[in-house]
Amino acid sequence: MEWFSRKPKTRSEIVAEADRARSRGRVKKAIAGYRKALETDPSDPSVNLKLAPLLAKIGDAEGGVRCFQVAAKKHLDAGFTDRAAAVNLTATTVFPLDESFCLEVARLNLLRGRKQDSVQVLLNGGRLQAKAKRLDVAVQLLTRGMEIEPWHLETGLALAPVMVRSGRGEGARKLIDGLLQRHPGPVRRIRWLAFKLWPGIGTFWRWLRA
Repeated sequence: MEWFSRKPKTRSEIVAEADRARSRGRVKKAIAGYRKALETDPSDPSVNLKLAPLLAKIGDAEGGVRCFQVAAKKHLDAGFTDRAAAVNLTATTVFPLDESFCLEVARLNLLRGRKQDSVQVLLNGGRLQAKAKRLDVAVQLLTRGMEIEPWHLETGLALAPVMVRSGRGEGARKLIDGLLQRHPGPVRRIRWLAFKLWPGIGTFWRWLRA
């Protein structure tokens, strides 16, 4: 009878049910719920942000990346730069080796006048890429940091070893020389890095004299 027909769930109810499934570790059920919710509003930033890490967890990296991108774009289109930056920052923790999110966080920080935050996120990303032996990407991120803050000490100290490891030794020497000229305070630290990169009597003697 019509009296006993089940009323269709509202979108809010579907999302709430998916939230409960997620909190209980029922990943597949949560994913199904969020996907159902997105059928009526594919660009909903809140739902996409919840769905993205779950997709990453089941190995759907492409889907997870796309969800983060959709959420960030929705916020940007609405003029919410801070929210877009937060989405991309979250994405860097889920997909730490996807340099596009790191670069976008840096870009959005610059738009918000947060120059040092831009440099720091690029420095962190560059170090992570170097540790993963993705040297060209590491050089890209660290070089971008140096473009934003020329001769930034920590970025330069991170960049020089990566340049040497990737066959850019001459550029690394010029970088070290530039750091020495512009940072007289930590000169011994810079000289010690030079000695580690180019072991020899000459570099060791210069470190001692520093």
